[in-house]
Amino acid sequence: MNYHTLSVFHEASHNRLLFLAAVVLLALQVSNSFAQEEQSIVITTNKAHYVPGDIVTLNGTVSGQPNALVALQIKDSSGNLILIRTVSSDQNGNFALQFKLPPTATSGDFNIIASAKVNGFIVTQTKIMTATVPEFGPITMPLFGVSLVLTVVIFAMANKSKNLHY
Repeated sequence: MNYHTLSVFHEASHNRLLFLAAVVLLALQVSNSFAQEEQSIVITTNKAHYVPGDIVTLNGTVSGQPNALVALQIKDSSGNLILIRTVSSDQNGNFALQFKLPPTATSGDFNIIASAKVNGFIVTQTKIMTATVPEFGPITMPLFGVSLVLTVVIFAMANKSKNLHY
């Protein structure tokens, strides 16, 4: 074997080694990107059920992204947009918002949609809260009727006793 043959053999081995090193580094980089914290938004409300006029306290956390801008949309049970806000999360990714459920709200599920940019990706989360409009039950009307009759009777008795004293 001459010097030129050994040199070519050595260069080919060196190139294979460099290629193998590049593949290993690339594989490590890919596995490292999967090992990063999961990118998510968590939303909670202070209670599950609301009535029109209630104050809703919304808290959330954007994982993996401190000081993120969070776009919030609240849609009523018909899908109508009732509120849209942008809030900033703190250095720990926490954010909060309070809003009043409209007095004209109808019963049904309301969607709270939060979106934020986390590590270059748009992450969205939806939470459902329920609004219940109190309805008159089957016993409400009879009770109303009885109370109306009692009011009339008491008023009549009071007037009768007033007339007797004159």
